[in-house]
Amino acid sequence: SERGVVSGMLSLSRNLGLVTGTAVMGAVFAFAVGAKDIAAAAPAAVAHGMAMTFAVAAGLVVVAVAIAFASGRRERRSA
Repeated sequence: SERGVVSGMLSLSRNLGLVTGTAVMGAVFAFAVGAKDIAAAAPAAVAHGMAMTFAVAAGLVVVAVAIAFASGRRERRSA
């Protein structure tokens, strides 16, 4: 029963992270492109938007890795 609750919470947090990450990265891309209609944006603006989006994502990965290392290693409990 407890494992089912934990599994459900992990699935929920994963899905919320995916949805939130998609929305945030889409907003970063749209902001970096700087055009109201992305379909009409210049190719250079789209390339800049992609570069900024990947730079933000890389920064978030660095922060996540730093947090993971700062948290320390925990021992596993046997079930």
